Amino acid sequence: MTTFTPPTEFPHECIDLTKSKVILYAKSDDPFYIAEITDRNGTRLNYIKSENLRDIPKVTSTWQNVYPSGFGLHDGTRETADRHATENRIAVLRFDTINGVTTCTLEDV
Repeated sequence: MTTFTPPTEFPHECIDLTKSKVILYAKSDDPFYIAEITDRNGTRLNYIKSENLRDIPKVTSTWQNVYPSGFGLHDGTRETADRHATENRIAVLRFDTINGVTTCTLEDV
């Protein structure tokens, strides 16, 4: 589970327990923040408790070319993977790591 790190500067973006976007504008009386919350009902200004907030998960992505003989190196962007590709590339894999969990997606065949 993602935690919430109290911000030292405002505005500060985070999410709530429903994964709705929240922009914090100021600290109010503990444990509340003055926030702009955007969800399926629209955007509204409200107070929100810190226990209902979570940091936006950081996603780290790399791309890797796949060849008949094996794999290429991990590249930091898809564009770099495309530049490093040779004619016999058969696929491109994207690896996303979020909170220590890595998933792999086949992007191109």
